[in-house]
This record gives sequence, C-alpha cells and structure tokens, in this order.
Amino acid sequence: MAQIEQPIGRMLSGLGKGYLHLLRAKLQHLDIDRNYYALVLIDNQDGNMTQQELALKLDTDKVSIVRVIDYLSDKGYVKRVRKTEDRRKLSLVLTPKAIGALPEIKRSFSEINKIAMNGLSNVQVSELAESLKKIKSNLKENTEAL
Repeated sequence: MAQIEQPIGRMLSGLGKGYLHLLRAKLQHLDIDRNYYALVLIDNQDGNMTQQELALKLDTDKVSIVRVIDYLSDKGYVKRVRKTEDRRKLSLVLTPKAIGALPEIKRSFSEINKIAMNGLSNVQVSELAESLKKIKSNLKENTEAL
C-alpha cells in the first residue's frame, strides 16, 4: 500500500472545500450558500420525503437535518407539509422558488463534476467512486465496532 503523506480526511475535506467554493461562485446570485444537494434529493421524491428519509440519504443525524430544513425554509425554498395518511409525519415540499433554481443547481453540479474529473478516464472515475465507497465502508465498519 502506498504511503499517504496526510490524513485521508484532510485530503477529502480540501476537495470538498474546493468543490463548494466553485459551487458557491456559480450560484452566488441565489440567496442560499449551502444545502443545494438536499434540494435535489427532495425534488427526486416529489414531495414524499420526510426529514428522517433525508437524513438517511445524506447520511447525517436528525438534528443537522432540522437545521438544514430550517435554513431552506427560512430562505423560502422548502415547506413542511403534514402527511394526510399520518398527521404525525411531515413531508418536505419544494416551493416554486426552489423549483426555479433547481435546473441551474443541477447544471452547476454537472459542470463542476466535469471540471473535477478533467483528465480522468471513465475507468478512473469508476475506480475512484468504488475506492471512496470502500473507504467509507471500512470506516463505518470500524466505527460500529467501537
């Protein structure tokens, strides 16, 4: 195994910061500066997603999701709507403002992904995705063993 000079988490954090910097620059005219992917995930469920389901998809805790939805709700992008079949549950519904911003958000993800993967072959991109899944699995497995 090749020796890595710095912790993997630090390397990935740096990549994430660089990606988010480009994303924010592309979307600076929107009145939000984060949680773009949450909007995409909610859109994919056509108003049938709960906060708990979003937490699972984003692999984060419920408290963090409440903050995300509060932020997006305060900015006018998401509404919480009671489910008719179970009044205890709330569905996350995108507002017209969010629906209008989504094509540009998705396009920005695609453009930045292309920039990030420039010079990598399709095989390399697939191998990277598989390697990252394996690293995540290894870390989760060892975290659960604690």
